[in-house]
Amino acid sequence: MAAACAIISLAAIEVSLLAYPESLYSYRAAEGRLRLYSDRAFDAERGRSVLADVERRLDAAPAALRDNGSVYRIFVTHAEWRKRLVFLWSYGAGGVNYYPIAGSVFLRQSDIEHDRVFRSDGQPVAPPRTLAYFAAHEIGHSLIGKRVGALANWRLPAWIREGMADYIAYRGAIDIAELTRALRAGERDLDPKRSGLYSRYVLLVAFMMQREGWPADRLLSSGLTQREAEQRLLAGVL
Repeated sequence: MAAACAIISLAAIEVSLLAYPESLYSYRAAEGRLRLYSDRAFDAERGRSVLADVERRLDAAPAALRDNGSVYRIFVTHAEWRKRLVFLWSYGAGGVNYYPIAGSVFLRQSDIEHDRVFRSDGQPVAPPRTLAYFAAHEIGHSLIGKRVGALANWRLPAWIREGMADYIAYRGAIDIAELTRALRAGERDLDPKRSGLYSRYVLLVAFMMQREGWPADRLLSSGLTQREAEQRLLAGVL
């Protein structure tokens, strides 16, 4: 019983830290409804520039997913102990979102002044996957979750959940023809297991919405499998 109580207490502390982590991050900037926090000093003006870019991406989200009334907090984490604390089982990821916990998203170490996120090997991630992209992708998960509900969000097929978040992060600017060519050629970037990228998923989402004419709500509630979406894509794109 004592062990169970200790585990429950630790879990409650962890949830509280994830929901209200501001005390762990000393540096901050704000722009509109967005808040940027870091455990390392950064130029506030450049931080606001990144936030403005994130806002533009969120404003271009499918109409059903837009949310102009909520404040979203972005926490950039450099210190190793903080990364262990907030990334948990997703330690190697570029960013995490524990929706529905209090509108916070966490990103790994970044160069805010140059709009870059660093990989685990210390190298910067190449554009177009900028810091603003990562932030918009993670906030996109909150927009999706608010629209469909926490349980339905958890049940979404990975290709829809991650593909829609990427669609938001890229402002819907997806080159369907080029990505389809890469898919047919078996290129590494189109294999999420090999590359860690969501290019395959965002291609399918863009195809279903832009070519097949499905609105976001229909896609999110469809239960369409990845295989079915790929069959539609490969039959419909030359």
